[in-house]
Amino acid sequence: MSKELPFFKFNATEWITGNISYESFELQGAFISVCAEYWNRNNCLTIEEAKLRLRNSELIEKLIEKNYLKTKKTFLVISFLDLERKEITAKRLKLSESGRKGGLSKAKATLKPGSSIKEVDKDKEIDSIKERKQMFASSLVPFVELYGKEMVRQFYEYWTEHGPKDKKMRFEKQTSFNLELRIKRWNQKQVDASKPIYKQPAPIWE
Repeated sequence: MSKELPFFKFNATEWITGNISYESFELQGAFISVCAEYWNRNNCLTIEEAKLRLRNSELIEKLIEKNYLKTKKTFLVISFLDLERKEITAKRLKLSESGRKGGLSKAKATLKPGSSIKEVDKDKEIDSIKERKQMFASSLVPFVELYGKEMVRQFYEYWTEHGPKDKKMRFEKQTSFNLELRIKRWNQKQVDASKPIYKQPAPIWE
């Protein structure tokens, strides 16, 4: 369950003016129910799971047919909810960093004689990295069913690596970091690495 993000934004104007408002109340209700289930499962919901949740395969098929729901392989995709989750995650990372800096400023003002600001700074950095690791882990949840727990774990461990004196993790040191593209490439590399290498048979000379 999405305990950290229990609700998503609902734009009344977009709903009233959108095509969905012209559909039957049954189809409108089905769409909202799927959105709620999708959000509750951290934006990771298969088509079959949605059908089981609604106990009505026909409504799910209609929503897909009318393009209210998109699909990617066996998974449903609700773009506006994916965008909202990414924005919230990015905002939390910024707030976490701002809070760390604000905490350091307060620590400087309340330092005890003989204490070092470096010691306070180090403690704050550790707490901040832990929080950012948790946020990064949360952002990977939607990819678990798509790529598997083990692959996602390896991806997480690689990109959250940092040295004892580092203030940033590996992924934070990148000029740009598109999570969806990075994990897609990571998966493809693993697929390619598992393919058997064809060796040209040695010529047989008479």
